[in-house]
Amino acid sequence: MTSGYAVEDWESFAVAQVGAAAALAGLIVVAASINIERIIRLPVILKRLGATLAQFTGILAVSSLLLVPGQDHRLLGIEIAIVGTGIAALMYFQHSLRAAERPYRGAAIIAVTSGILAALMIAVGGVGYATTSIGGLYWMVPGVLIGFGIGLVNAWVALVEILR
Repeated sequence: MTSGYAVEDWESFAVAQVGAAAALAGLIVVAASINIERIIRLPVILKRLGATLAQFTGILAVSSLLLVPGQDHRLLGIEIAIVGTGIAALMYFQHSLRAAERPYRGAAIIAVTSGILAALMIAVGGVGYATTSIGGLYWMVPGVLIGFGIGLVNAWVALVEILR
C-alpha cells in the first residue's frame, strides 16, 4: 500500500492516462461535430458532452500533474484535490437534469451521479496523497476508470443514440 504515496510508482499510470484522456477528449469533440445540429437542439445532451469533456480534461490535468518532477507531496495532493473537486462541482452545476425528458431522466441521473462520483474519488486520492492517509493515489484508479466509462457512454449517445 506504500505505493499509494510514492508518486514515482505512478509514472506509467499517469502517462497512460494522459494519452487516453487526450484521445477520448478528441473523440467527444468529433462526436459532437458530427451531430452538432441535433446536439444543439438538446440542451441535456449538450451539457452532458460538456461535462464529459471537462472530466476528460480533468483526468488529463491530474495525470499531467503526476508527471511533474520534484513536487512536494502536499502540494501535488492539494492540486489533485482541487482539480477533482472543481470537476465534480462543474458536473453538478451543469447537469440540466430538469430539462431531461422523463424517459431519459434515469439515464441522465446515472451519468451525472457517476461523473461526480468519479471526480470526487480523484479528489479523495489527492487528499489521501497530501496527508499520506486513506490509501493515497489508489483512489484515483476507480475515479479514472468510472470517468472514462461514463465518458465513453456519453460519446456513444452523441454518435449513435442521438440519431434514433
